[in-house]
Amino acid sequence: MIPAVSAATGGGAAGTLPYLWIVAGQSGELYTSTSTSLANGSWTSRTSSFSTTLINAVASNTSDLYVAVGESGKLATSPDGTTWTQRTSSFGTNHINDVAYGNGYWVAVGNSPTKVAYSTDGINWTQKTTGIGGNVVKVAWGNGLWIIADDALGFYTATDPTGTWTSRTSTLSTVNDLVYFKGQSIWVGGNDSGTTGAFASSTDGATWTARTSAITIGSGGFAYFAANTTVIAALCQTGTLTVDIESSTNGTTWTDRTPATTSGIPYFGMSDNNGLLVFSGFQTSTDGITWSTRTQPSGNIICGCHSSGTPSLR
Repeated sequence: MIPAVSAATGGGAAGTLPYLWIVAGQSGELYTSTSTSLANGSWTSRTSSFSTTLINAVASNTSDLYVAVGESGKLATSPDGTTWTQRTSSFGTNHINDVAYGNGYWVAVGNSPTKVAYSTDGINWTQKTTGIGGNVVKVAWGNGLWIIADDALGFYTATDPTGTWTSRTSTLSTVNDLVYFKGQSIWVGGNDSGTTGAFASSTDGATWTARTSAITIGSGGFAYFAANTTVIAALCQTGTLTVDIESSTNGTTWTDRTPATTSGIPYFGMSDNNGLLVFSGFQTSTDGITWSTRTQPSGNIICGCHSSGTPSLR
């Protein structure tokens, strides 16, 4: 049963966070912007409370709280994206790789041996014994289902993060990103190098089908996704410092697009509740077809989120 959450604990009570982008990365850097287009480059540096520790991920519950996680077991919360407070993560000094919110819970995942933790308020965390092998690298929620991915190339699903996590067979040999494309009620994961089978999709999180990328992803390269209600796009690494973009309206068939810039390394994708898609390196689109360059903050930015959360929360 999903617990009730009070406004005092900041875990998803009624309310709406003001429009805000948050990006973060190396050396504890964290920036915010209220620009609806990110065209003016108006990024403001914030004190993240991570000191010089790498921030791996940041997420929103859409109503009253942000959570950021990083290396050395660090985890911080903020009610507004501006003021951040370090919390006891339950990961000790093990790296935390990702965090997500859904259905009244926060879930954070990280390196062995402390791999999965859950919280109802983002402040108090409980480790969950899962039996999962390897480090857990991704977590996502959508349509009442949690999915996590480990670096032993497995997917695990749960309807309740405090309960049983069930092992699933993935068609992928590398998992860098995982997203629920709410517009088509489909999960999309990636990536492998090459084209055939570089992506995978599932309607239930249990059975996965290999999908063909429209772009040849370089050996050891990455792909990250951004989705709105009508399109999902992928920023793919094609060479040492080169990228390309493809998009899909159904999560299964992909079309190569012309990026605004082909230089960079894929790190993350995000979107807002108005349909703006944003990729690291900072290029944006509303339709997944036409892309524009934007001014990014200084430093090495590797993660980000919008106050409206992931598309599965909207």
